[in-house]
Amino acid sequence: MVIIDNKGIIRDIKNKHFPEIISHGFPKEKARTIRREATAQLVKYARDHGAKYYVVERLSRPKPKGSKSAKRKQSKMALREFIQQMEVLVPKVGGILIKVNPAYSSVSARIIAEDLGLDIHTASAYIIALRGLKRYRKLQNDTDSRN
Repeated sequence: MVIIDNKGIIRDIKNKHFPEIISHGFPKEKARTIRREATAQLVKYARDHGAKYYVVERLSRPKPKGSKSAKRKQSKMALREFIQQMEVLVPKVGGILIKVNPAYSSVSARIIAEDLGLDIHTASAYIIALRGLKRYRKLQNDTDSRN
C-alpha cells in the first residue's frame, strides 16, 4: 500500500506479507481469515494517516501458468474477495473507493522502482495510486462542468 497526497507525493508505505498461506496443505478458511484481517488493518492504517480515497485495481482472475505448483498457488488468489471486502470496508471508514485499470503498471514500475528506491510491487502500487488520483480529478472536473 502506498499513501500519496493530492500532489502525488508518497507520504507512507505499508506492506503485509504472508507467504505461508500459499503453502500446500494450509487451511483455506485460515488463509481467508489472514487475508481479511490484513486488508482491514491496511484500510484502518490508511484512514489513520488521513486517506480519503482508496484506489484498487480492477482485477480479473489470471489464467494459471507454469508448473502444477504455480497453478495451485495462483488459484488460491482471492481477487474477487479482496475487492468485495474493500467495497465494504472503505465506506465504513468514510472513504471513497476508486477502481482503475492496472494495465502495464508493472512495466512502468520496473522503470521507476530503482529511481525511487522501491521494490517493483510498491512502485506498481504507487502507479495505481497516481492513476486513481488522475481518475478522481477527472471525475471531479466532469461533475464541476455539469454544475
